[in-house]
Amino acid sequence: MQRLMISLISLAMTLGGIAARVDGDTKAEQLLAQARQALGGEKNLNKVQGLTCTGTYERTMGDRQLSGELTIDLQLPDKMLRTETMNPMGDMTVIVGQGINGEKLLRSQRTVNGPPGAVIRMGTAPTGDAEAQAIRSARADMTRMVLALLLASPASMPLDYAYGGEAQADDARAEVLDAKGPGSFAARIFLDQKTHRPLMLQYRGVAPRVVMQTQRMEGPPDPARARQAEDAAHAAAAAQPPPQLVDITLFLDDYKPVDGVQIPHHFSRSVDGKPTEEMTFKTITVNPAFKADTFAAK
Repeated sequence: MQRLMISLISLAMTLGGIAARVDGDTKAEQLLAQARQALGGEKNLNKVQGLTCTGTYERTMGDRQLSGELTIDLQLPDKMLRTETMNPMGDMTVIVGQGINGEKLLRSQRTVNGPPGAVIRMGTAPTGDAEAQAIRSARADMTRMVLALLLASPASMPLDYAYGGEAQADDARAEVLDAKGPGSFAARIFLDQKTHRPLMLQYRGVAPRVVMQTQRMEGPPDPARARQAEDAAHAAAAAQPPPQLVDITLFLDDYKPVDGVQIPHHFSRSVDGKPTEEMTFKTITVNPAFKADTFAAK
């Protein structure tokens, strides 16, 4: 997970001073055009209206290590679904889907090969203000994924770019673009000075966490015991400390051509300076034929 982080985690912003800001949007436009040309050019990039990325993930959550299969389905301008598997016990497989379709939050969960009496409970669906915030967060996640894969913003989240100066490490230099959009969206994009391709994205966000209870009940289903377990799950979730905003960095590498577009196939994420997740895509398909219910609320 750390092969790219080791060389770039120490990146320090070089103060561009007034000169960097004087160039402003003109410099940003030049760098953006140069980078998109390096990824395949406007003609090829503009043809991409959807992607399916399939592979694996490894994630560190506190003292737990999670891994499994991962699929990201993306359809512009406003649909994305992330589906991943996990094996919390034995041969039991939990398949979780999360994403967004316009103004609808997508959430699904199903269990395969669960032993008799085993119950998996994950966080309940948000409502009211919490649901509105979850939709904003899901839309921001989609925007960051489109930036990482295509160096573009979906029409549902138009972005403005400004030049942010240079960043440097012992063996790498990068130009920085600051991207801002609706709903306080903000991200920094680091472009390699040699290849002009994105090296990483930085943003402020809530550290991801998984709240999951695994419980095994003997004997026939008991509604009273099920309610008690659900109440205990709610109490455990409520006891969690409030989420805090932290610095999150998404590293991009292993670029490969797909239908004339250079797309990163390896992502590494650090949260507050600590490596937390690695995603390796084995196949990426451009403009796949999605099923009618791919982005349906389930």
